[in-house]
Formats: sequence, C-alpha cells, structure tokens
Amino acid sequence: MNRHRGGLFSRARGGDTADLREHNLSLVLRYLRDNGPSSRAQIAESSTLGLSTLTGMIGELKALDLVHEGLAPTQSRLGRPTHSVSLSGDAWVVAGLRVDVDGVQAKTATVGGDHLGSYADRADLRGGDAAPAIRMLRAAIDWIIESIDPQRTLTAITVAVPGIISPCGDSVARSESLGWSDIDLLAAVREQLLAGGCGGAVVELARDSAVAALGLARGELHERIGRRTTLYFGGERTVIGAVLLGGESLVSGSPGEADFAGIRVLAEGRGVERLDRVVALSTLLTDASVHDRDAAVALVDRFPRDALASFVSALADGHDGAASVLASAMRSLAQAIESAVAVLGAEVVMLDGYLGVLASLVDPPVDAAVDVIALGSHPSRIVDGAVFAARDARLAQPLHIRN
Repeated sequence: MNRHRGGLFSRARGGDTADLREHNLSLVLRYLRDNGPSSRAQIAESSTLGLSTLTGMIGELKALDLVHEGLAPTQSRLGRPTHSVSLSGDAWVVAGLRVDVDGVQAKTATVGGDHLGSYADRADLRGGDAAPAIRMLRAAIDWIIESIDPQRTLTAITVAVPGIISPCGDSVARSESLGWSDIDLLAAVREQLLAGGCGGAVVELARDSAVAALGLARGELHERIGRRTTLYFGGERTVIGAVLLGGESLVSGSPGEADFAGIRVLAEGRGVERLDRVVALSTLLTDASVHDRDAAVALVDRFPRDALASFVSALADGHDGAASVLASAMRSLAQAIESAVAVLGAEVVMLDGYLGVLASLVDPPVDAAVDVIALGSHPSRIVDGAVFAARDARLAQPLHIRN
C-alpha cells in the first residue's frame, strides 16, 4: 500500500514528465472514486488542471478502459448536453485476500467497484509454521485466476495479515497471533500469479487493521467520514488500530504504527496499564466471572464471536459484575481515545469488532470533540478493505495497467 500522498490534487514533486502525467491521471481517478460521476468542469474546479489538459487526460483514461463518458443522468432535453465522466474499469479485476489464524478468504471486484466473487478456506493456522498458510494462499490465487472471465484481466491484489509489515512492505515482520517472524508472503504470491499468467498484477501486503479502516471509509461510512482524519480501534480478540489521513491509509511500516493497544490508561483497581490488557475480551470475561481465566483465553482464541456472545448474554441476563466491568472498560477506552485524538488531531473515531459491539451498548464517555462511531463485529470488512486497497493501488498507476 502506498504511503499517504497528501491532498487530493497536490502536485507531485520531482520525477519526470511521465511521472507527473501518471500522478495527474491518478488524481482524476481518485476524484471519480470518491465523488462518483462528475462533469469535466467539476473535476477541473477541484484540481489545478485546465479543461484542455483534462480533456486529453480523460481521452487517455478512456483508452485504458478506466472511465467512460455519457450524458448526465439529470440532463434535460433543452440546452447544451452535459456529459458525465464515470469510473469504469469493468475490464480490470482486483482482488483482496485475508490471511488469519482461522484460514484464508478472498474477494474479487472490478476496478469500477462491482463485486464478482468470494472464496473461503478454513483451517487452524496457528503455531508459527507459515507453509500451510502459503499453500492455502496459493490455492486462493488459483481460484481468483480461474474465476475471472476471459475478457477481463487481473490487475492488482492486496493480501491483508494480522501483525506488523516490514518497512519495505514485502514481508510480515511479526505476527503474534500467527506466530510468524520475517515471512516473505509476496514472493509466493508473485510466483503463483506468474504461473497463472498474471505476472503483471500489482501485488501489495497490508496490515489487517489498515484495510479494515479503509473498507469502512470507502464503503458504508463513506458519506459520514469523507476526508476527515480518522482513527480505527477494532479487533475480534484484542485491540488493533489504524489511521486514515484525508481518506487515505497512513502506512509507515513502523512497529509502533497505530499501536493503540499500547496506550497507557488508568484502570480501576489496577493502576496504569496498557489498553489491550484492560479491555481485551478475555480480560472482560474473566473480570466479570463469566469464565475463569484459562477458559476465557481459550474461547476468545478459538471462537471470538462465541466469546463476545457469552459476554453480551451475561449483560442481558443481569450477570453480577458484567455491567460494572463493561462500564469500567469503556472509561479506559475513552482515555485511550482522548490520548490518541490529542496526539493525532483526529476528527472521527471508528470502533469496530468486539469494541464496536460493546460501545454500542455502553457509550465510552469521551469528552474530546470527536465523532465516535460504534459498529458491530463484521470480520469480512478486512477482506472487503483489501479489495479497496487493491483498487487504490491500481488507480495509483494507471499507465502501467496493460503491462
């Protein structure tokens, strides 16, 4: 995934004429991605591009099968016809994959955004041996290639994993849940794509939290978030985080990037602790005496949705201590949110996964002037977000789409 590139229509620095041309073409595509069908005048008004320059660029994007132009839907019968430019890309396919402890998922879509197909292969991938995951990843790529209509071409693929991506973006530096260290997934992906005749596709590795946030910002929360600076607190088992700047994922490759789990909070009866130790789902189940420690850890590890359901059921049944444990956890979460907002200047906070479910039951008492959005648990957001990330990667390099 590319690093955050600043404002939507900021000029590129350095590089040759071809670099600048591709940069400007990408900006037009991103504008259409974010705003939908638009007139040439609307695109030009939001850019530093003149209408004559924009006309040539739209012609080039048409030739690449990335946009189409037709009469605006609201065109009246009188007056000069108004044409609307739309992101098309129906000839080009992007794919998102998710690798996690419970297996591999994949989805495909056109660059224009139409969903094509879904795939899932379940297995226990814990234990540190990456070989089974790589075999499953290869099988998923074969499914992607075989499922594509012969008239279409696979052009980009993003693989999302839990953990930390290396600074160069080509390997999993560390994944505690999978037990991985320095695993080069991209080599296997590229090799399988080459064997399937798709060696020209853009291939990227992304952190699961980053693509989950991107999926929400590009999908169901697009209108609400816009281009505001947004923080993502999510996770099925414990806290994962991400940052969106101007609607784009901030990817630094740093081990501490969006490490919201490590924010120090004052926990009632415990003193100062890391957020993930205070609000981990297993901790809540244990503190509320819903399960003993070992049973809670095992349940959360293997069946996180069942673990969340057992805590919610305890709340509904008036289980002693569950309500007070949740209220205390939400106060600690509010502290972490306010700390992150103060440092990053965020305007929106998304609470996803089990945190989203719990925060929809008891609001975190956040004093900061920030829009807090609590969402239900929905792990497919990760693979959905990987599809959005793959599309973004392709839109960033339109001139190379036929390579």
